[in-house]
Amino acid sequence: METIKTTEDGWDCEPLLQEAVELLDEIEPHIYEIKRCQREQELEFMVEEMKEKLQEAIDVLEQIDTDVEYETVEDYD
Repeated sequence: METIKTTEDGWDCEPLLQEAVELLDEIEPHIYEIKRCQREQELEFMVEEMKEKLQEAIDVLEQIDTDVEYETVEDYD
């Protein structure tokens, strides 16, 4: 397993993870609408957009090397 030293304390050290989460955030309005039982969008539009964003997020997640361990170190510079 490869170890990457980083000064980041959070998951900012893996940009692809952030990218996947941003894609998932794009379906939040649909999730809100579904949970609140409010029908504002067309069903076909919601389903297709959710499938598209979920697939894009999966595609990004598949690019992440999970054999990497991130170690947070102090920045003394």
